[in-house]
Amino acid sequence: MRWSKASPEGPEIHAQAVRLQFLKGERPRLCSPYLPALENLQGRRVKEVGARGKAFLITFEGGQTLYAHMQLYGRWVFGKPGQEAKTNRQLRLALATPEQEARLYSATQIELLNAAGLKRHPYLTRLGPDLLDPGVLPTDLVERLRDKQFSGRRLASLLLDQTFWAGPGNYLRSEILFCAGLTPEMRPRDLNEQQQERLARAAQGLARRSLKTRGLTTPPDLVSRTNHRHWVFNRLGRPCWICEALIRKEEWSGRRLYRCLECQGGGPWEMNFQDVE
Repeated sequence: MRWSKASPEGPEIHAQAVRLQFLKGERPRLCSPYLPALENLQGRRVKEVGARGKAFLITFEGGQTLYAHMQLYGRWVFGKPGQEAKTNRQLRLALATPEQEARLYSATQIELLNAAGLKRHPYLTRLGPDLLDPGVLPTDLVERLRDKQFSGRRLASLLLDQTFWAGPGNYLRSEILFCAGLTPEMRPRDLNEQQQERLARAAQGLARRSLKTRGLTTPPDLVSRTNHRHWVFNRLGRPCWICEALIRKEEWSGRRLYRCLECQGGGPWEMNFQDVE
């Protein structure tokens, strides 16, 4: 299976963070044409590697953290040290051990932060709970839905706002709404308690499934029968897997959104995510 070619969302970011774990405990050679201060980290051991939202955090001994934000076009490429990558993208950052090298292309926001800078970073401090953080519970997501600063906004825009929940992007937005049986017009304050809980479970379940399966949001049994990666996203004019109504495409918040008018009416049904529990 291949990841979607769309801009990276939470599952893609966390999957790349897993691949970067080869740096942990190593003293990588660093190179960045855009951040000369990285020379100060040469010879230092990597203590932690992780992701929050669309940002990667690589912490070195001594308390310095390398922050890299993927934005829309950032891309990691992995290979052997010195191996040429076939790409026209601009190299922003490279980290190499004797056996492996990770190169970051096209991401323009790379910073070196101390502990204080990390705590007050404008992006990190505003992030909502990350759908793929093991410490985040569905109750944490529901609490966010009930917060007054978010409860009056339509779900179509809210699910793209990283200060609400960190991780969802365009394909997850369509899939979350479908699997929760909700419409993009709805607002959190329009939902009853059961619908709020269903939305939280769908968001977390789909993010985990996508991470586990390299971008698939449909369950294994459906994939085996249809060989299709999504419930509604990018399926304009095709029959819904549940009711066979034709999938519709709309534009919300300047981005394409796919929906089934029959299944997404706020009804009582929902998907189960036993394959990722």
